Amino acid sequence: MALSGAAEPARQPGGAIAEREDGPTDEVEFLRLSRDAKGRPASLDTSIVHYRETEASARAAGRRTPVEVDLVGAVHLGGKGYYETLDRLFEEYDAVLYELVAPDNARIPKPGRKASGAIGNAQHGMTKMLGLEFQLDQIDYSAENFVHADMSPKEFDAAMQKRGESWWTMFSRLMAEGVERAERGKPTGPELGIGDLWGLFFGKNREVRLRRIMAEQFTDMEVLTAAFGGEEGSSLITDRNGAALEVLSEQIGKGKKRMAIFYGAAHMEDFDRRLREDFGMEPGEVEWVEAWDLRMPGER
Repeated sequence: MALSGAAEPARQPGGAIAEREDGPTDEVEFLRLSRDAKGRPASLDTSIVHYRETEASARAAGRRTPVEVDLVGAVHLGGKGYYETLDRLFEEYDAVLYELVAPDNARIPKPGRKASGAIGNAQHGMTKMLGLEFQLDQIDYSAENFVHADMSPKEFDAAMQKRGESWWTMFSRLMAEGVERAERGKPTGPELGIGDLWGLFFGKNREVRLRRIMAEQFTDMEVLTAAFGGEEGSSLITDRNGAALEVLSEQIGKGKKRMAIFYGAAHMEDFDRRLREDFGMEPGEVEWVEAWDLRMPGER
């Protein structure tokens, strides 16, 4: 499944580019900001981390062939080439488990279908601001090997009530973690001067400038994992991941050998831990796919 065997990624403007890192490895990353030789932002990349069941775990489960699971980290807004690359890769799996808080029988919008409603319009407004594409518009969720692996709205609401959570409390936790990090002297994003703000509103290449600022925020995953992960957990990450792993167990029971979990990058640290502890798997090869092109004209 390797897209490139080179030690350094071969850059192509606007494309979805991969770099392969051979494993196994103990620590894995799921989102990174790549920079060029001069330290300038070059791309926002997501990883595909390959996990394989240990021989001992497979034997204990009565399997001759170990199960393989790839964690495919996602950003919900990305370049067209990014989603085209993922669509091609998804064809290789026995099953692709995807996230979407919706009933199991919900109809997924086909790629290219115009969104409706306030949320859909807001999402598409953001894609225009950034010069990107929206995930649900680009990924083919009607593929035969796609399997819904998330909560329904009723299940998600019940999970929040059980934890005493609401959208406001989750927002408050996120803000509190950001404030605490700032007090500890850990920045949560780039500092913007007057010149930066002027460039965003009136300068050239506004889309790239805005993407660079947002990419710096996105790669600070510690804020999200500290707010919604850890021992306390949350309905947003912990409980939804639990629902996905129940579906993974079902697919394994059906004899599927090679699967992908296609979820937002913020979910991946928890998935990593649970695949190791609960499924007896170890991470190996890591591939990087370019999601956002952050190069200014002339830097390519």
